[in-house]
Amino acid sequence: MVDNQEKRKKMKKTRYAILVLLSSLLTLVGCSRREILDDYPVTGINIRLNWEGVTDRLPEGVRIIFYPKDSQGRKIDTYLPAKGGEIKVPPGHYSAVIYNYDTEVVQIKDEGSYETIMACTGSCTGLGAEETKDMVWGPDNFYVATLDDVEIGKEEELPTLEVKPKSVVTTYTFSIKTEGLKNVASILGSVSGMAECYHLGKGASLCRFAPIYCETSKGNGAIKGSFTCFGHPKLTQARADITQFLNLIIVKVDGSKQEAKVEITEAVKPPEDKDEPGGGDEKPQEPEIEIELPDDEKIVVDDVEIPPDESDGGFDGNVSDWDDETNVELPVG
Repeated sequence: MVDNQEKRKKMKKTRYAILVLLSSLLTLVGCSRREILDDYPVTGINIRLNWEGVTDRLPEGVRIIFYPKDSQGRKIDTYLPAKGGEIKVPPGHYSAVIYNYDTEVVQIKDEGSYETIMACTGSCTGLGAEETKDMVWGPDNFYVATLDDVEIGKEEELPTLEVKPKSVVTTYTFSIKTEGLKNVASILGSVSGMAECYHLGKGASLCRFAPIYCETSKGNGAIKGSFTCFGHPKLTQARADITQFLNLIIVKVDGSKQEAKVEITEAVKPPEDKDEPGGGDEKPQEPEIEIELPDDEKIVVDDVEIPPDESDGGFDGNVSDWDDETNVELPVG
């Protein structure tokens, strides 16, 4: 009996000692983990956006996407104020795209990778014309910055990287001499062969052969207009085969339509010694380019025959044919 009691006492002491040891180990592990977390370097980057010479009206903000180039990193998708800010990013090698998100027309597609992310515009809707079903809207203000290779390491302080966005949208204006403007009721215009998409990662504009809607007006002996696009397309093989045209559907005062096509290939061709809109360059883009057409370029609107006005219904309103005034008494009650 005494031996059993002694054994139980020894077992209790042993269990107590084990519990004390485990408790001490847990305390040490907790302290060690807390010290590691406290001492762990901050990983990320401070992006500073420089808008000088780009635009006087800053966008509402920007979206930035980090694409990992190795297995160490992971995709980071976040938003920053227009002037930039701090971003927490795991260590690794990355590519990144930055663009303003406050656009009404530009849509981002295929954003799964740096090589595929693209900006395009949507189809024209609400114009009520059959001819617009294949057209797309011209883009509004769109600014892009890209980082091909950024290394994020374990630093005591966040490194600062200054980035300068660029405008990838250009406005083109045109004026075409026109005879017979008196016959014109309205004009529907589009341009074909210009870039309606832009590859952010590749820094290249793309033509998918959808006509871009043009704003048009008439006056002073000319049809005038403007359109926006991502510049002259940067296609490697098919580029030489692309021809640019202004396409005009002229609705005349009698309701009939006349089509006019004006080639502008040479007029919109970028100079050899200058970078073009959407070309991935660092030079600022011209916000507006006037398309200069040959002096002999002219549209002649055919005359229309307006039928005589028969809206009076045959009633002759000449007062000289009226009889003398006669008072007629009407019975009452």
